[in-house]
Amino acid sequence: MLFFEPTVLNSEHCTARFTANDGDIRLGICELLLHNNLADITAVSLKTDDLSIGEGLLRAALNFAANRGYYMAVFSAKDAENVRRRLPFEEKNGSFRGDIPSLLAGTCGNIDKS
Repeated sequence: MLFFEPTVLNSEHCTARFTANDGDIRLGICELLLHNNLADITAVSLKTDDLSIGEGLLRAALNFAANRGYYMAVFSAKDAENVRRRLPFEEKNGSFRGDIPSLLAGTCGNIDKS
C-alpha cells in the first residue's frame, strides 16, 4: 500500500519532508519550507517514472501547509518540472506559484503527463 509519510523537521531549510513508501520501498521525497507566508516546495525526488507518486507528494505537502493556515504556494524545486506540471502552478515573474485551494482542486484529466 502506498503511504505518504510526513516527518516534521522544523529546520531553517525544511519544515517537513514527505516520503512516498510502498511497504518498505521508498519511491520518492518532497521537502516543504513554510516561510514568509508561503508554502515553498523546495525539493522533489522520485525513484520511479510514475509521476502520480510525485503528484501525491505535492498534494500531501500542500495539504500539510493548508492545515497550518498557509494560502499561497511556490514551487522552487530544481530539476522537477515534470512533477510540477502535475498541478496548475502559474509562472509569474520567473517563479511558479498558486493558491493552495486551486492547486489541490481536481484536474479533471487536464494534467500534463509528460
